[in-house]
Amino acid sequence: MRKEIIEDAYLQCQQICKDASTTFYSSFSALGIDKRRAVHAVYALCRWVDDIVDGDEEPIVEFSDELLEQTKQRDLILRELHPDNEPSNSKEIHFQRLMALVAIRSKLHLANLGQVTENDEPVFIALQDVFKRYPIRLQDFETIIEGMEDDLFPVSCNTWDELRSYCYKVASAVGLILIEIYGYEDRAARLHAIDLGIQMQLINVLRDVSEDYERGRVYLPKEILAAHNIAPSDLSNPNLPQNPSWNSFMQEYLEVVRRHQTSAVHLFDYLDSRSRVQPRIMLDAYSKIFDEIVRRSGDVFSTPLKLSKASKVSLWMKINYMKLRARLSVE
Repeated sequence: MRKEIIEDAYLQCQQICKDASTTFYSSFSALGIDKRRAVHAVYALCRWVDDIVDGDEEPIVEFSDELLEQTKQRDLILRELHPDNEPSNSKEIHFQRLMALVAIRSKLHLANLGQVTENDEPVFIALQDVFKRYPIRLQDFETIIEGMEDDLFPVSCNTWDELRSYCYKVASAVGLILIEIYGYEDRAARLHAIDLGIQMQLINVLRDVSEDYERGRVYLPKEILAAHNIAPSDLSNPNLPQNPSWNSFMQEYLEVVRRHQTSAVHLFDYLDSRSRVQPRIMLDAYSKIFDEIVRRSGDVFSTPLKLSKASKVSLWMKINYMKLRARLSVE
């Protein structure tokens, strides 16, 4: 494939990453150019599938009889995995979004085999080059898509294990892809990358409780809620934080997050100074949100949980400080 086509594909992935979050984008800039471009490509794919499932992007696919049959087969599998739930959307929208995910999964297979052409979408052109350069497992991309497929149905978790499984699909799998780009020598790094993803997604789940409930998604483990005398329907009550039962549940939930955080910080021991900047910044950003939840005594309902301007400035300064230290250590 022509070099200029690959370069343009990377540039388009870079722009997607930059448009999504300037802080997130800046955190990658400590990496060398090749690793940075690879991360942009991975992020662009993740952003794409997430937008499709949430309805933020109209899925457009190149229709074929083969794709139609693959989508039908995948739909049967998903309905077996979700026997008690019908899809969250109308039949037409559900099938349209699923078909887009099936098409993306198929293109990822082709990229992994080096069979993507210049006529394919830029993200697959870039990822084909990434597959050639780094020992990324196709399985981890498929796991991410499986997590997106789950969100096509009314999601509910009953136990901690089910919630961790979901967090692994949509967050840890991304981390496992990224550390193959960053590079490491001890495979123990993968275990800590898994915990980093889980703790970040656990915080996301708390932050988005109300929004997810409106979409028919209850990620908080129902059995644990019930043990604290809380019904899923209570999550629609903005006064729930005043209930002692919620305070009791939050104590258990926050302790679970802390245990994963304790493991996550050890990931940095396995990464070089430039590669640890981005995951360090992500951990710090989510830790600030976590600390705010603690400060509010578990009130995630009254006002949105977002990083303040002061926190964003602090993170920006830390990014630049860590980038400088990384460059000095290399020199």
